[in-house]
Amino acid sequence: MILKLLKGLGLLQTECVACGKDGNYKEQGYVCEDCLNKLKPFHPIEHRHIDYVFSYRVFSAYEGVLKEVIRSIKFDLNIPLAIRLGKIISPYLWEYINDMDAHLITCPPLNYRRMWTRGFNHVEKILQGAGIKPMSIFVRRGFSKPMAFLSTTERAKAVKEYQIRREMIDFVYQKKILIVDDLLTTGSTISRLAELLLSVGANEVHAFFVAKSVEGV
Repeated sequence: MILKLLKGLGLLQTECVACGKDGNYKEQGYVCEDCLNKLKPFHPIEHRHIDYVFSYRVFSAYEGVLKEVIRSIKFDLNIPLAIRLGKIISPYLWEYINDMDAHLITCPPLNYRRMWTRGFNHVEKILQGAGIKPMSIFVRRGFSKPMAFLSTTERAKAVKEYQIRREMIDFVYQKKILIVDDLLTTGSTISRLAELLLSVGANEVHAFFVAKSVEGV
């Protein structure tokens, strides 16, 4: 009822951002059910090495419907769509969690500026949809631009803003830890977080990505 009212007032997206047709949006308002039903696990063939990471898994490639879904979550501030995406990836994510026997699950924090402008950590909301409450292990100090807008050199500098919360150092000791993030591009963020965890005594660090960037996309 609310979505119908908002659409009638011209205050809500009226076409699916992925396929362009009027869709049955249910609760999230941007991507039609037909497109959401197309989201299936597909691990890209090319497997990039990530320093300090014991293993990782990717749900699918950052293209097509999945790309539009992630962009809508981040730039349209679409929390319901983040939760829905979490439900979609949940079986694949939980299979990996059980395979690696993770002791705890976490995700990268946003810096203060990004958290203030967005109001939520989108990866936390995706995990909420998958039935997971991640541990808040890291803090990101500084005000760098989003990683997507940084060069490789700038990314290498920006990741130094990540630190482990002091109160969590003893907690991660000898743990097997899974870090979940939305997008694998260069791997610099996850590598930095894994290095931090191993430096304070974590046994292993693994990673799960919702999508992996595709050349030219």
